[in-house]
Amino acid sequence: MAAPSQPRLTMEQFCGQVCAFVRFPPDHNAITAELTAHLEDHRDALLERNPELSLREAEAKAIQAMGDPE
Repeated sequence: MAAPSQPRLTMEQFCGQVCAFVRFPPDHNAITAELTAHLEDHRDALLERNPELSLREAEAKAIQAMGDPE
């Protein structure tokens, strides 16, 4: 029996989970901006190489490539 798949995180959720481990809240905006830029760049590169992907699929693959947010 296959393990149940984990729900897909959005970019915002991924960044929120990462920031949950940062104790200095003023840094959260900068961290979120940096992570979002990396995720968007990866998403766009995936879409360029694989035009058959939907935006949602490309975002999910970019988030997965970043690894566990913890």
